[in-house]
Amino acid sequence: MSLLAPLVEIFRYSLQPIAPFTWLGWGISTLDVVATIRLCIVLRQIREIMLKAHVNTKGNSSVEESSFVKSVTTTWLVVYGGEAVAGKH
Repeated sequence: MSLLAPLVEIFRYSLQPIAPFTWLGWGISTLDVVATIRLCIVLRQIREIMLKAHVNTKGNSSVEESSFVKSVTTTWLVVYGGEAVAGKH
């Protein structure tokens, strides 16, 4: 038995569709959910870095107030828009 066998099985298990989504007929796995969360964190970090760079060069006067709706819409567009492009047609 290989030392990598447990890792291979964990990977295979993480690719299996999970219950809340299978009820709706969607094949979303644990790995998909983790990747989505990771992508959201990375996008937030990039946005904060870019805002800080903008404020350092242009100042605070030209910065638009943060909007929850704008953040949610952008995240959904990137996450689910990417899924639509990469998914089966």
